[in-house]
Amino acid sequence: MHDLWFETSHDVGITSTSMAVALSTLCGRAFDKVHFNFPVSQGVITPITQLTQAEVSATPTQSSDPSGARRGNLLSFSGGFDSLAARALMPSDTKLVSMDFGGRFSRERDFFDRFDTLRVSSNLLSSPLRRNSWSFMGIGAILASDFHHCEYHTFGGILEAGVDNMRVKPAAAAAGTFPPFRAAGYTNAPYVLGLTEVGTLIVLLQTNPELVAPSLSSLASPGEEKLYRKAVLTRLVADTLNITVDFDDIAPPAEPHFRFGQNFALDLLSLYVVSRRGDVAGLRLVSDMPPSVTEAAKGLDMAFMERANPTLYEHFPQPLLGGLYRRLGECGIRWYTERDWTSFRTVRELLAPYHRI
Repeated sequence: MHDLWFETSHDVGITSTSMAVALSTLCGRAFDKVHFNFPVSQGVITPITQLTQAEVSATPTQSSDPSGARRGNLLSFSGGFDSLAARALMPSDTKLVSMDFGGRFSRERDFFDRFDTLRVSSNLLSSPLRRNSWSFMGIGAILASDFHHCEYHTFGGILEAGVDNMRVKPAAAAAGTFPPFRAAGYTNAPYVLGLTEVGTLIVLLQTNPELVAPSLSSLASPGEEKLYRKAVLTRLVADTLNITVDFDDIAPPAEPHFRFGQNFALDLLSLYVVSRRGDVAGLRLVSDMPPSVTEAAKGLDMAFMERANPTLYEHFPQPLLGGLYRRLGECGIRWYTERDWTSFRTVRELLAPYHRI
């Protein structure tokens, strides 16, 4: 038994079907049977079954209601650098929805409440059900589906979101819509998937530099690795672009939180820092980087970190491609060249002994 609650910042007309889809993200594949003791539209049973791999039933099961025409974009918006960059690349009428998990995440709410966003609050992080599927992060978008009636949905997922994104045939390149979001009526539109942390900061600094400092303070608590890493990256990219960003110096942790080989995103960033600055040890980003890796990184041109990976945008929704290309160009983001692909493969080889690439 789990006592869960959800609260929206204004009435969005949550239906029993949208609640069933939202709750399915908390099931993952942890159960053999999933039963909803309330009315659920027949049309969502199949995608919920695909997500849960369980026997799914509802009492009673309703016939599917016609959804009507959907239009526009919805962004699951946290206020972090990646979601701010996605917002900058998306159409100006994009709708925002933000999850408020309370507790130590209250700092995120303090920042994203500055925007015109639909806030969905919940205590779900207090439940072990959150471990069953990453898709619970999109519950806000699912509950907002019948309110905004958008056609496309976007997360702020970037290249470093998974080791698989550096493989020859990354699964994310298919841009498939994960079952619960398909059940909610969305098509996946991964606006920043082909960018790294460096790329998203370039976009943000070129479009809304005034948001960088307040976003940074909302990302994590002092002393956390994430906050220090983002601060180091911000200084590096701002210096490269010759853009001034004012924020208080953030002290590094007494010791790096991770050894090289433990955190893929941090390892990739550390190689980039070495290629740009010649060293990483003094910045206390990561410990125990093998000398051979450090020396190899010093001679690398890692400009691909500042550019867009065409493979990861290969199946981006066609109707939105023109707008994405235009906005990337306006932000100075270029596509990989042959030289970038050569460097990309070299970095993959450097990381392969430490990560399952």
